[in-house]
Amino acid sequence: MWLAGFPALRQFNVTWDEALGDLFYGERYFSYFTSFDAKYLDFATDVYPPERQPSLYSSPFKGRPWEYYPVANTLAAATSELLARRLGWLDVFDGFHAVNLLLAALLIFFMFREVSRRDGVTAALAAIVLLFTAPRVFCDLMANIKDFPLLVFFTLSVLLFFRAFESGTRRGLLVAAVVVGLAIGTKGNALFFPAIPLLLWLFGGTPPAWKGRRKQLLATGALAALAALAVLFAAWPYMWTDTGPRLKDHVTYISMRAAYLDTAALDSGRVVTREESAAPAIEAVLLTTPPVFLLAALAGALLALRQAIKTRDRWAILLLVWPLVVFARYLLPGAINFDGVRHFLELFPPLAILAGRAIAALARALAQKAGDAGAFRRALPAAAVALLLLPGALVTWLSHPFEVTYWNAFAGGFKGARAENLPQVGDYWGMSYRLGLEWLWQNAEPNAYLAVPVVEHAVRLVAPLRLRPDLQLLPVSRPTSPVISTERLEGTRDLARQGAPVYVMFVERRDWMNQLMIDCLTYLEPIAVWTYQGEPVLSIYRYRPPPPRLLGP
Repeated sequence: MWLAGFPALRQFNVTWDEALGDLFYGERYFSYFTSFDAKYLDFATDVYPPERQPSLYSSPFKGRPWEYYPVANTLAAATSELLARRLGWLDVFDGFHAVNLLLAALLIFFMFREVSRRDGVTAALAAIVLLFTAPRVFCDLMANIKDFPLLVFFTLSVLLFFRAFESGTRRGLLVAAVVVGLAIGTKGNALFFPAIPLLLWLFGGTPPAWKGRRKQLLATGALAALAALAVLFAAWPYMWTDTGPRLKDHVTYISMRAAYLDTAALDSGRVVTREESAAPAIEAVLLTTPPVFLLAALAGALLALRQAIKTRDRWAILLLVWPLVVFARYLLPGAINFDGVRHFLELFPPLAILAGRAIAALARALAQKAGDAGAFRRALPAAAVALLLLPGALVTWLSHPFEVTYWNAFAGGFKGARAENLPQVGDYWGMSYRLGLEWLWQNAEPNAYLAVPVVEHAVRLVAPLRLRPDLQLLPVSRPTSPVISTERLEGTRDLARQGAPVYVMFVERRDWMNQLMIDCLTYLEPIAVWTYQGEPVLSIYRYRPPPPRLLGP
């Protein structure tokens, strides 16, 4: 995995949320924990010397620390410090992303150990392959230091808890609680974790190892909850002072997202998701997951349900309640999803385990039928497993490095999804800007200007390293709105009218369309374009403004 993963890092840019604040706060918290100098918690002040470039304190959200959990981004800053600044193996931004490859290795180890123990090697290997060849999981592995680490910590929490629950070890439950604390300290999704052990206990009963120890189990559970919260608090220096007001700010933030743009939502101070950006969660899973993965997971769920009903097998019950709890928050009043499946990426490990169990069951059935038959028939189970795992690996390979644009056959592929104008179709996060910056470095005219009308902040952050020094990035867009101000739009047009070389680079996120993008799409042809399935993912234009007669009054 590392042989493929580390070289692949060089094809992915810093993404939307990372550039908003993930990298900034990770760098600050890492600097604080390695020095305990309070200046690093003064987020409004530039604290790094000029030679420490690129400056990761250029976050647009450096005044909103209550929005950013500390664990994953601090770990990412640590890998960047080691692999980039000290060893020089990567640039500092790839160094942040490298943390996911290390966490992925940890996840593979634990998934293989726990699943193979209960369902066999075939099921464990199939689950791991299905998980990491799901294109939407792979792209987040490469360039998402928030949702992918949550997937890892949440999965480890469940597996460690289940092992301790079954074996009756108090120490094991406390170890699981520490990992739960790391999961909560990565993203608030993990606050739903306690529902999993409660439902498992409700439907699966008490394991024999805890018989006669009910009070001890309850006391350990309460201590585990406190341990998880203690880990969260210890990892988040921002919360160490003025804890009450700051906690209130955070709770308000995570509980006050409005579903659609409306006056009441704006007046209440809620975080607003526009209607055209909303992506129904069920639809997102069904249309962006490889069909073989989906069908195998469904078969595995039916097998687990039958096993749970017949024998009350707690492992089968766990694999049913785990994805249900993850998904349940989208049934809450006012719940909203956007950006495909990344906001509930922790759903995929239990689905992969269910799918792996189904594939292993098929292999066993074929092996029993083969019996003492010839070598060809005995090889049939292995061939069937390989054929079921091949499609996911194939679509990930074919879509690389645009896995974020993968839509399955139920959506008609990327082309069909674009035709239906499905939410966040295309590179909605700006992952592919790395490729455009490399093209500009090689091909742009000297002393040219660059305008990025969507996810500009992700380009601005990496510009000290990845934008050719003689090129100037124009400040045309904001991370919080697709609208380009008239002043900035006209300034860009005036530069082009005066003969200055102006390039416009953008990913086609249609729910973030603005006038500069419309100018290019309507009146110009791209000078460079990157496509998947014949549809544009990233385009670069040599900008020339429309004639005045076409601009309207």
